[in-house]
Amino acid sequence: MKALGQKWKEFWESTGTPFDLPLVGTIFLLMMLGICVMYSSSAITAWRDFQDSEFFLKKQVLWALLGFFSFVFFANFDYKRLEKFALFGILGSIFLLILVFIPGIGKSVSTYYGRNFHRWISIGPYQLQPSEVAKLAVVIYLSATIHKFTEKQNRDSRKLIVPGALLVTLLVLILAEPAFGTTIEILFVVLGFVFLFGFPFKNLLLIGLVSLPLIYLLIDRVGYRKKRMEVWLDPYKFRYDEGHQLVTSFRAFLDGGWFGNKLASGYAHRYLTYSHTDFVLATFVEDFGYIGFLIFLSFILFLLFRTYLLLRKVSDPFGFYLGAGLLFIIGTQFIINSYVVTGIFPITGISLPFVSYGGSSLLVVLTSFGILVNITRRENLGV
Repeated sequence: MKALGQKWKEFWESTGTPFDLPLVGTIFLLMMLGICVMYSSSAITAWRDFQDSEFFLKKQVLWALLGFFSFVFFANFDYKRLEKFALFGILGSIFLLILVFIPGIGKSVSTYYGRNFHRWISIGPYQLQPSEVAKLAVVIYLSATIHKFTEKQNRDSRKLIVPGALLVTLLVLILAEPAFGTTIEILFVVLGFVFLFGFPFKNLLLIGLVSLPLIYLLIDRVGYRKKRMEVWLDPYKFRYDEGHQLVTSFRAFLDGGWFGNKLASGYAHRYLTYSHTDFVLATFVEDFGYIGFLIFLSFILFLLFRTYLLLRKVSDPFGFYLGAGLLFIIGTQFIINSYVVTGIFPITGISLPFVSYGGSSLLVVLTSFGILVNITRRENLGV
């Protein structure tokens, strides 16, 4: 086995693609694991709704293939050229976010919270979620903006007015879908960039405290968000309607135990609504138990920490900002999703990278890691 590993390493280095092998290997391991877990979570729902247990699997595999080609392209595409397309990317994202509200193009769904959600653009039998694309566009645009601002001797703060206006416009459109969780996710990334820019941490904390009343109003004055907060605080009170999702998630963790339910058709698989989307982690624990969850978590932590170690050695300012922003947004997504499923955070609709069903999310995640692999080439880092 050791000899086989050495031969594979020699082959990898001889191909002229000096990417970090542990990083790339972990990415594709998580992608394959995610497809398997998603299939296990979706099979019963797919059979019940479409009489085809592989309905969601086929779509996810197609998106995974598109994501693979996107990964390969951006892993070899000169990431520095992305700086030139940053403005077009943010304007394109705003355009796509407007399209979701146009009848016949945008697709909306109703929920038992009494609210219509406008989050998708119909492309034949498939849907694109512009807010996922917008996250990547925001990271590239902020990286380019900060890079240009910091490399100039005379820093005129007025030049940040247009970037600020574009960012606010994009956030308002995402908030109007509504996608409050994605809005919070992007705001975390913005704060991360501000911190990288050298803004004192105590001032960031002060801004966060001052923003609390606004966040309270955004929750209290919007019915479905207020209801979600009530469900989060006492899910068992609403266990037969709005709280069913969270209570069933708790049941899945309980049934999974340490080693999981090998039947792969437990309570959560049968009764957790859309268990293959943002609550897929619950059915994963039901299948593989806490041991399986710890193994999965170790892969995630290794992926994030390995990326962090590689980014520390990046000397190009734009590459560092871009890589750090992508690491921020992917890490935030992992944290928020796992906290929601375990009841630490209210339900947000944030997907679990690599695992949750959703082509837009998988495509953007693989594209993001393609850019990260490009930035962290071993020949530039000596790692």
